[in-house]
Amino acid sequence: MKHHLYRTFFLITVLVSGLILGCASTKEKKLQTKGFTLSYKDKSSAGSSVNKTQLNHPLKISETEIRNYLRSLVFEELSLFGKKKPVFLSQDIDRIGRLLTKAFHRVRSNKIIYYELETPRGTTSGEIFASKKYIHWRFDSIKGMGFTGRSKTSWGNTNWRMVPQSGQKYQAVQKLLGTQAQENWIFAELQPTSKRQKNARQKNFQSGPSKSRKEIPLREPANNRHSPQKSPPNPALEEKLEFLKDLHEKELIDEKEYDQKKKELLDAYL
Repeated sequence: MKHHLYRTFFLITVLVSGLILGCASTKEKKLQTKGFTLSYKDKSSAGSSVNKTQLNHPLKISETEIRNYLRSLVFEELSLFGKKKPVFLSQDIDRIGRLLTKAFHRVRSNKIIYYELETPRGTTSGEIFASKKYIHWRFDSIKGMGFTGRSKTSWGNTNWRMVPQSGQKYQAVQKLLGTQAQENWIFAELQPTSKRQKNARQKNFQSGPSKSRKEIPLREPANNRHSPQKSPPNPALEEKLEFLKDLHEKELIDEKEYDQKKKELLDAYL
């Protein structure tokens, strides 16, 4: 009888130890800095739509690209005076841009990135992951406002949805009555690394000769020296001004910032 009790006690001890070790091994590692938490979690825990996605992890992506993606994310509050606003402000991007880049470099093939960012208005949280051709951003909350899954809400019941920008689309999920757009889930095309490197080389090549090289101006014919000359259009300047105007129209920058940046561009190019 005593031997049987010892054996039972031993089996219970082994079982409990195994459960403790198992829980410890599945515990997610977290990176916590001031007001920002980042962790990896199994894609199976994010729902069937994510679980069916073939992930492109780890992903060699630059911090500049991550910052550009962060700047491009826009949402709108579905209330009487709701406006389109950037999800992440400049100070937010400075806080999390490098950490998200490193996370993409290290995330495993069966994991997705989960984060929580504390802002003055509340928590912005969600999941980020990359498939073969796209980078995905799915938000649980923005500035303290949880996503309810409804596009239309009554006054006083504040809700929001993402606003797809150029090159962005809603993720569609199959429902009983057909496909339904997930207005908290945006994806954008992800260029292959080789193409990104090629574009960077072309950009450097097209940027013109270095400033250290001296250019000898051609002598104008005598009969044209005093005739008025129109300066050739500058594609780079036109593109930057157009981009700046687009930011202003979308209310991502105010009138003062728009005028200041416009003056800086004109002073730099003219």
